[in-house]
Amino acid sequence: MLFVFFARPATPFSTSVAALAAVVRRCGHVPEAIGFSLDATIEEAARRVEARDADVVAVSAMSRDWPGARALLERLRPGPFRVVGGYHASLAPEDVARSAAVDAICIGEGERPLAALLAALERGAPRGPLPGLWLRGPSGAFEGPPPAADPEPDIAALPRWDYEALGEVPAMLDRGINTFGATLDRFLPVRASRGCPYACAYCSAPTWERVAGFGRGASGAGRRLRVASHDVASHSVASHSVASDDVPFRNTRPVDHLCDELADLRDAYAPEGFELWDEHFPVDLAWLDELAERYPRRVGLPFKVEMHPNAASRARLERLAAAGCVLFHCGVEAGDAELRRRTLNRRCSEETLQRVFDDCRALGIATSASVMTALPGETYAMAHATVELLERLRPDSFMWSTYMPLPFTPLGDAAMAGGWPGPARERLGDRSFRSRTPPAMSPDERARIHEELAALQRATVRAAAGPGERARPVATPADRMPSELAAGVGGAGDATDALATRLGLGRRGAPLGQTPRVEGARWDGSQLQLTLRSAAFPPHRVFVGERGAGPAFVTSAHLRLSHAGAEAPRALRDAL
Repeated sequence: MLFVFFARPATPFSTSVAALAAVVRRCGHVPEAIGFSLDATIEEAARRVEARDADVVAVSAMSRDWPGARALLERLRPGPFRVVGGYHASLAPEDVARSAAVDAICIGEGERPLAALLAALERGAPRGPLPGLWLRGPSGAFEGPPPAADPEPDIAALPRWDYEALGEVPAMLDRGINTFGATLDRFLPVRASRGCPYACAYCSAPTWERVAGFGRGASGAGRRLRVASHDVASHSVASHSVASDDVPFRNTRPVDHLCDELADLRDAYAPEGFELWDEHFPVDLAWLDELAERYPRRVGLPFKVEMHPNAASRARLERLAAAGCVLFHCGVEAGDAELRRRTLNRRCSEETLQRVFDDCRALGIATSASVMTALPGETYAMAHATVELLERLRPDSFMWSTYMPLPFTPLGDAAMAGGWPGPARERLGDRSFRSRTPPAMSPDERARIHEELAALQRATVRAAAGPGERARPVATPADRMPSELAAGVGGAGDATDALATRLGLGRRGAPLGQTPRVEGARWDGSQLQLTLRSAAFPPHRVFVGERGAGPAFVTSAHLRLSHAGAEAPRALRDAL
């Protein structure tokens, strides 16, 4: 069985695939996985998928991934059974069902539906009903309405993640698959729980919980599920609780269960530590007491966590420090208090944020933050307040992104209903990026905020990365192609040589040395494609993108460049 997943930039690891691959192996089959950046071409992706000759192809797709995923499935030769799952398939199964290249749609969590599907395929063509699966029938149409999601399974009863389905684990660790911190390190992603007790207006977690049933335990008692209503005109969120039980249900693994697995992973792969990729790390004090007592003796490696700042009391942080936590990550999201509260439903005061970051420093825990810009209704002054808040909080590292409306979330639906551009809907091989500038901010103001955030991020990374550590690359999206690159580029003679000179590269026919020479230049959609070659590497395609390009691009002087496809050779990266 082959899993296909998408990421920008391309990453060799997916938690969903690791979890589902474990189910496949438990069922007696061989799981494999391929991760694609959306920069890949359809032809390239199809060749790689078909080369695996899989009996079943399973695609996991967010809403922004689905157009490319659909094009890929429709390009494949007939043969393998094709199942699609993930956020978009669960929230918009009718949209996915429009593709004739899809045989089954998984709605909600996929562990038990996938096991049922594999068992049915062993018996022949699957027939419904199967839990959490919508199947195409003999008539060629999907049978009946989309089914309900399979109830959320007890996370402790599931098989351990299958890391090896995604590749050689030591190689992944060496490359650096960690998310938090200023450096690329050898921390291994793991998970202690599923679900999040908060209802941020921009986030998919509350919507996913309603679909997958995170909020219901074995007894049927529901946690207090916050449902957000949104005022489109004012971008204001009102949040209220609708369940009958005041005690939050958490799908959390017992401490011994977690520690046993982490000790085995430590012995098998020798990671530097663990990065807990929970939507929200467990907050129960008794559970944290047990973790502080048992983790140091049983596992003994440093670890990183993510938690809402409102939940990060001094008592919880002290227990995390005692257990061995070396980094605490939280979402700051926006510097303007009203924007946080009314637009994002992020009801956290600056005083709370400052207290959390100060407490972490006092306890010897490094800090990491995430922020967004280009939010609905965000002015330049509001965005600049985010930069100023980061300067006051002084995190050891932070990550930032431009806002993209996510369908089926309160803010995403309200923003799009109010005329905000929808999700990128990129296709594989489409390198056309479009800037999303909120009406309250001009393109120049947005570019200025991007440069301010990038400058602060570079300074933060330089300060935090020690000798011999791999500093995390800093990408700087901006708003337009430098005009000097647009002039005279047609791939012919003098224009190509002039461009090579402008970029500080060798001209065509120049002796091969360490400085790359430009073999050719042409437009590819909205991007400039260069073919570079040097004595250190064979010809490689490099794209000089619109200055609205995303994190796949690296900064080199005032240009944004990206290597297409797999990770660029070291010599090419150094040259860029």
